[in-house]
Amino acid sequence: MQIENVLYAKQLRRIASGSSYRFLGGLVLVGSLFGTLPSYAAPTGGQITAGSGAISQTAGNTTVSQASQNLSLNWQSFNVGAHEAVNFVQPNAAAIAVNRIADTSASQILGSLNANGQVFLINPNGIVFGAGAQVNVGGLVASTLNISDSDLASATRHFSGSGAGAVVNHGTITAAPGGYVALLGRQVSNQGTINAPGGTAALGAGSAVSLSFDANHLLSMQVDANELNALAENKQLIVADGGQVLMSAGAKNSLLASVVNNTGVIQAQTVASHKGQIVLLAGMEAGTSTVNGTLDASAPDGGDGGFIETSGAYVQVADAARISTLAANGKTGTWHIHTGIRVRLFPYS
Repeated sequence: MQIENVLYAKQLRRIASGSSYRFLGGLVLVGSLFGTLPSYAAPTGGQITAGSGAISQTAGNTTVSQASQNLSLNWQSFNVGAHEAVNFVQPNAAAIAVNRIADTSASQILGSLNANGQVFLINPNGIVFGAGAQVNVGGLVASTLNISDSDLASATRHFSGSGAGAVVNHGTITAAPGGYVALLGRQVSNQGTINAPGGTAALGAGSAVSLSFDANHLLSMQVDANELNALAENKQLIVADGGQVLMSAGAKNSLLASVVNNTGVIQAQTVASHKGQIVLLAGMEAGTSTVNGTLDASAPDGGDGGFIETSGAYVQVADAARISTLAANGKTGTWHIHTGIRVRLFPYS
């Protein structure tokens, strides 16, 4: 580590409020919504509402065989027990299977969920991936917000709704190389592991969220509207080496409070010439971005360091936080702090 490229949180205490700051150089600044989950049976009441395909179920296994490029299904419930599996067999990586769930309770994914394409799980009452959950997909949207079938053909897909449930991951969710994982809802929380190599991991908290795609690649996310106390948080591990991690809570100009909170590890290191990007964005009028834990967009194995942004009306940086864009052999990357009101360092002196 090059000491001249290191800055500690306590050195930031002189930062003035209400400004945008860009730090060039590597910077090193040296949590549960649900408790124990019960076991549930396989998905029930599945019906295809658009597209073509078939549903088959045997003891402990549910298979959705998708024939059309886009497929929509309604389910009475969508739970996966600890020793159960749900498999989506899809035409290609760009195929989409939308699953709308009418359960009055949150869906509990405790076992395996597998897909070679993209799977959307939509339950307004919430979705919980248990500690033993193993999800392996081309792309995943787990959301309390709905999407219209007509939107699936668009490059920008709009999700909206008033579902009060939360989306929480305690398990392990892995996207295929270049794929994505997106958790959307009023409150979204990663308390397990999300891995999107060369792709995108996105946590979006609001009542309306737009995702922009190029085929099966998630390019960007925007929170368009939110209700009070929108929360996007990471308490464990998110890895998107050679890709990007996007966390956003609250619409940019919303006057309603929103929070983006990282107390875990977020890693998007450079892979070859592909620099990583990490963005924590809360509302610029009433949102708070809390930086604790680790944000790592470094380049330890060659190439240039990546880009980190932490933005919101308030940006809070803990003394124990670690932020790095260092490059072992190339150019050091950038940490950009954009605050509408104030940068705060804690614990306060």
